[in-house]
Amino acid sequence: MWLDIFRRMLNSVKINMLISKIQKNGGEIKLEIGSGPVKGNNGWLTLDLSNQSDLYWNLLEPLPFPDNSISVIYSSHVLEHFYYRDLMTLLKECFRVLKPDGLFDVCVPNASIYIRAYLHPEYFDTAFLAYKPAVVSELKMDIVNYIAYMDGNHRFMFDQENLLRVLSSAGFVDICQRDFNPKLDKGERKHESIYALGVKP
Repeated sequence: MWLDIFRRMLNSVKINMLISKIQKNGGEIKLEIGSGPVKGNNGWLTLDLSNQSDLYWNLLEPLPFPDNSISVIYSSHVLEHFYYRDLMTLLKECFRVLKPDGLFDVCVPNASIYIRAYLHPEYFDTAFLAYKPAVVSELKMDIVNYIAYMDGNHRFMFDQENLLRVLSSAGFVDICQRDFNPKLDKGERKHESIYALGVKP
């Protein structure tokens, strides 16, 4: 408990210094949430439950940024790890910290691939089942179990339609799907991903 309180205080100081420095230099703040254990580059800050990211933070907590302070938020294969209620809380936090006209850029696994595989397993490429701690078998229902649960890591499934609806429910506008962006997105996840954008009005 004390370690979490100390980390929060340290992060708060670190964040305020980063924001002041960036704003003083006239720059924008670009934030990747749930980045994993990596440092940001090309003007990005990373935030994750890892000491190896720029900012250590639990995404179940309110984001440690002031209202209207971030220009862009990017999230890749993160949202599916939250139960729906926590997912909506996180998206509303992203909405809060984004500046007006700020961009929320998201990538999630496309669960419809696995649902189609249940209906037509003969066309399914089993190479999609790469995460070995998860249920991996040729049974049709286990193909669905794979993406739905991912050994307890996945808590919400997306397709093209409900991803856009979820973003809209959080308040974003001008929501649309986008294509794979090789400068931003991971190529090894292109085959199983949906990409979308939303804007804070």
